[in-house]
Amino acid sequence: MSDTTTVDETAEDLPEIVESEYLGADGTAQDTPLKTRVLLPFLVPLLSIAIVAMLVLNISRLFLSDNKDTALAVAIFLTLAILVGGSLIAAAPRLKTSTLAVILGLVFVGVSIGGLATLGHSLDEGEAAAANPNVNPPGAVKGSVAVEAFSTLHFNATSFTAPAGKVEFDYSGATGHTLAIQDPAFDGFLLTTDAGGPTKGTVLLKAGQKYTIYCTVPGHEAAGMKATVTVQ
Repeated sequence: MSDTTTVDETAEDLPEIVESEYLGADGTAQDTPLKTRVLLPFLVPLLSIAIVAMLVLNISRLFLSDNKDTALAVAIFLTLAILVGGSLIAAAPRLKTSTLAVILGLVFVGVSIGGLATLGHSLDEGEAAAANPNVNPPGAVKGSVAVEAFSTLHFNATSFTAPAGKVEFDYSGATGHTLAIQDPAFDGFLLTTDAGGPTKGTVLLKAGQKYTIYCTVPGHEAAGMKATVTVQ
């Protein structure tokens, strides 16, 4: 009699077992949050696509942003940071999805800030060209000057002639070169042989003047990528 009573009292002290609808043969006691199962796996690819777009639109522009040393330094730093970060992520296959999303978000913000910080000069040039009466002036074109860039860091000629008035420059040849006029009166005028251009532009030249055209890429002018345009 005493044994039965002891067993009954022990059973009453045990906690009640409650079945969970989330537990199966291999179930866990805690349900996985919705954000981990659905939202984060959906957001990570979107962030990746956005970062790739920012790389294409911003990093490439960083290297072409009038070839300023600051722009190049920022572009190189961001590129190395992305490569190192990608290597670290690849070396940690068990990295949590939430942590990966945060890392991608920080990279996205960093690339955006870098692009905005270094593209200001390019935007200023575009505005200057629009406000400069000597760049893309109205009226009929009086003549044209065809300039070709060679991979040997030279133009197709060292001197050109052009009529007075509105003159069109047509720039072609090896990629990776620019064309500008070495005169503050033509601020905002910049051509490039790279894809996306511009490869053509017009300026207002004065009779009897001589202008120097050159490639703005550091070191290219000193290597010989410059020429004289004589206005007749």
